Amino acid sequence: MDRLPTTPSKKRLLLNAEPFGFGPTAAIAAFFPFLREAFEVISYVGRNHTLDLQRNLAYNHVYDLSRTDSEVEERILEDVFAHHDIFFTACDFSLAERARQAGLTVIIYDPLLWFWKGLPSVVYDSNLYLVQDFIGVADRIREEYPRLQQAKIVPPIISSDLPVRSPNHVLINLGGLQNPFWSVDDAASYAAALIDALKISIPQEETVIIATSNAIAERLGDPAIKSYSLEAMQRLLLGAKYAFMTPGLGNIYDSARYDLPTIWLPPANDSQGQQAVLLQNEGMLDAFLDWDKFLAEPINYFGLQPDVLTRITESTRLIGNPATDNAPLVDACIQAIESVRRLTSSRTSRLLDVYGIGGAQIVAEHVIEFAQR
Repeated sequence: MDRLPTTPSKKRLLLNAEPFGFGPTAAIAAFFPFLREAFEVISYVGRNHTLDLQRNLAYNHVYDLSRTDSEVEERILEDVFAHHDIFFTACDFSLAERARQAGLTVIIYDPLLWFWKGLPSVVYDSNLYLVQDFIGVADRIREEYPRLQQAKIVPPIISSDLPVRSPNHVLINLGGLQNPFWSVDDAASYAAALIDALKISIPQEETVIIATSNAIAERLGDPAIKSYSLEAMQRLLLGAKYAFMTPGLGNIYDSARYDLPTIWLPPANDSQGQQAVLLQNEGMLDAFLDWDKFLAEPINYFGLQPDVLTRITESTRLIGNPATDNAPLVDACIQAIESVRRLTSSRTSRLLDVYGIGGAQIVAEHVIEFAQR
């Protein structure tokens, strides 16, 4: 689709992102500009940190499910679903099932098909399943055929339009720490300890910029640590000499797109860990602060999710405990900085040669075409 339809669709589009990590909500925010003019009504429904990137976008309506009990949420969703026709989510399979039961057309965007050990039934029942390409994705779709006949593989959500980089600061991006398996307080305590270790490690002459979610920023209480819009984050990536980032898929592709030397922080969940290991095996990581670099036991990220997340939670709580001597973490950070600070490009950028670019627009085109049908 080379141009937007001349007449916006009367199908009312409802967007949503899973409140696990930062990747799903960042993906929806990336699709939004390509969808806005194609629909008369476009809304967002979600909770907690997924709203951070959505509130400043030109939605007709934003519905906040944060801090609602199940009975109130049910009433809100019943009304919201009644006023929309198409539900488009990034990975919130539970809400997708509720939308399907309410009679909405369901479209799912999934950057993690390679990761799931089993797919929820709503994936097979969805009307359109948009899968971001990555290691193992094409093989998985072949294995699942014909149950995934509605699946379409799309490139990473990376734009080819990129201004020239002008490095002048070091970026610490802590988006992706939050998940339902540990509390925001746990995440904030860990973030504070990690930031302290990084500030000790980074050369004093460097300007350091720190990004995180609103919830963690509020708990840290430092006005210099905050959440940024998608556009502001892009400017920060362009201006970074090198970055520390959690190894979520969105951050991985940002590192690739901006050809940004990156030190990958300890995984905050199992998919982050698996992604980092897969890229490490392909020689596509610049430096990786895996947990066993400064804590004794390695973590098998390919084990059962509850076991992996328990181990990660224990590790984050240990680092976030004021009684813990984090000198080994500082030493690991210093070594990682020495390995990347003179790099002018990132090994992770090789992903673009394999899986392509321009996925945000292609995803939007699939959604618009489907609505027109």
